[in-house]
Amino acid sequence: MAGFRIEGNTSGNVVEVDTGNNLKVTLPSDHDFAGYAVQINDNDNGGLTGEKFFYSPEVDTDYRLRVSQDLVLDEEVFNYTAQNTGKHSNTLTTFTTSFTAGNYTTNTSNSSALGAFSIFATNATFSNTGTQTLSCDVELGFSQQPNTNTFVEWGFGINAGSSTPPSDGCFFRLTSAGLQGVLSNSGSETITGVFPLGNGAGTWVYQNNKKYQFICYLGGVSAYFWVNDGTGAKLLGSIPLPTAQGRLVMASSLPFFLKHRITGGAAGVSTFQAQLGAYNVRLGGSNVTTTLSTQGNRIYGCYQGQSAGTMGSLANYANSTNPTPAVPTNTTAALGTGLGGQFWETATLAVNTDGIICSYQVPTVSSNQARRLVVRGVALSSYIQTAIVGAPFIAQYSLAFGHPTPSLAVAEAATSRAPRRIALPFNQVITSAQAASTLVSQSATFLDFGDAPIFVEAGQHIQLVTKHVGTAATAGVIAHTVTFVYGWE
Repeated sequence: MAGFRIEGNTSGNVVEVDTGNNLKVTLPSDHDFAGYAVQINDNDNGGLTGEKFFYSPEVDTDYRLRVSQDLVLDEEVFNYTAQNTGKHSNTLTTFTTSFTAGNYTTNTSNSSALGAFSIFATNATFSNTGTQTLSCDVELGFSQQPNTNTFVEWGFGINAGSSTPPSDGCFFRLTSAGLQGVLSNSGSETITGVFPLGNGAGTWVYQNNKKYQFICYLGGVSAYFWVNDGTGAKLLGSIPLPTAQGRLVMASSLPFFLKHRITGGAAGVSTFQAQLGAYNVRLGGSNVTTTLSTQGNRIYGCYQGQSAGTMGSLANYANSTNPTPAVPTNTTAALGTGLGGQFWETATLAVNTDGIICSYQVPTVSSNQARRLVVRGVALSSYIQTAIVGAPFIAQYSLAFGHPTPSLAVAEAATSRAPRRIALPFNQVITSAQAASTLVSQSATFLDFGDAPIFVEAGQHIQLVTKHVGTAATAGVIAHTVTFVYGWE
């Protein structure tokens, strides 16, 4: 089969092929004349927004590709029945609300009264700076279709304890007219208008009692509002930075919230309820690094009870109240329970016998919020509260952990688990007849576990344990202050 010749118009030179019949090509060595392959990423092939959407990645002046990751700032799944007062506030007028295994529900009193409202909000606030993107993913459903004079708003925002709109923020708003996206800058609102069903036509509607994932993105110059009905995310609308505003919102840090309010008149349907199943708050565009336990403290709460558990401080430290002294045992938490705090020891423990000073059990799996405890350090200091009779002795300390019952006497077996033990450098010298209100001399007060922390699983105990070596005391009280440095995973 005859071929054809490719010949230069000026030089008269012809091109050549290799043994595989591939055209031989020499690329220019000067980059000013070279061709380039440009990297373009397909963010949307048209299935989400109705049109193709591409972005090219960036490099810095030292040729490094600009990359980032999402940092989870907060998350909550409502699989428990009592409010976590450490993480959330719940402000009510006329309305009542409930926490059930699956939902936080508004208006469980079925009120239609003018001025009734509920505001569920995080105690934490979340910042958005520079080119970062603050987002919340919300699992939310509704018992009825929107009705007259009823407003439900959720996202990021600042709320007064009233039935008025949020005074600042970026959030969804559901009314009898439909669903909208709102930017509020010191009360000045910019609104998307009612979201269409698709391709700019119709009105977006939901199925009663069905959970949808609503996603709100707050960037530096624009906000985006998405919904996912389980078949894929869909961009409902967006708001660019309004003219004459320096920022999308005035506040530099905002809480997550869900607000249900009745204003303008009585509600048309008294049985309308909002059902919040979960939320997640993320910061995109950030390369902030953190340990799992630090992130766990940020999300689940630090040095306090977790969702579905006992609220308040985890330390044994009652306000303006001294502990009741007790002789420690090696089978019970005779001095009290708590993850640190104050513990008063009657100093008559038999010599060469272990006694539990401080005891805490990590919440069990049945709480639905079970977490692994990560202990990164422990501190101890002591003083004589009531004068010692007898002695002297050395108080030697250890940590016991990993056992499902408080007893130190349980043996390791296929059906039982003995405590794991770590010796602590807190050796204390208790002198003969040591006087009250004198400090106990000890070799160290703090142990940092560094990159080898202690992990305690759900349902297991961690305990500070003492052993007296020397001459037993016959009377006296030693006051201990115990501090654990810890986090949750």
